[in-house]
Amino acid sequence: MPESRNRHKHHHHHQPVSPHHTRTKVKRSAAFVVAVITAILGLAVTYFTRGDDVYSLVIGAASGAIIGYFVGRSMDKSIEKK
Repeated sequence: MPESRNRHKHHHHHQPVSPHHTRTKVKRSAAFVVAVITAILGLAVTYFTRGDDVYSLVIGAASGAIIGYFVGRSMDKSIEKK
């Protein structure tokens, strides 16, 4: 009679050993989030200061997005150092 402790298990009972079967974490960036938030803030500030001039609104939103991107990128770099 076979001893159950020495028998091999079926393949569907094994846990995956290969790293190809594990889920990888997606790296999330703060640069995009901060860029969107500051673009909206730049749009709002430009609207309240210059009115509804389309050219000024585009410039305000673009400058806010650029500033926000660099601020978010520096936040990402400081988090990676720790």
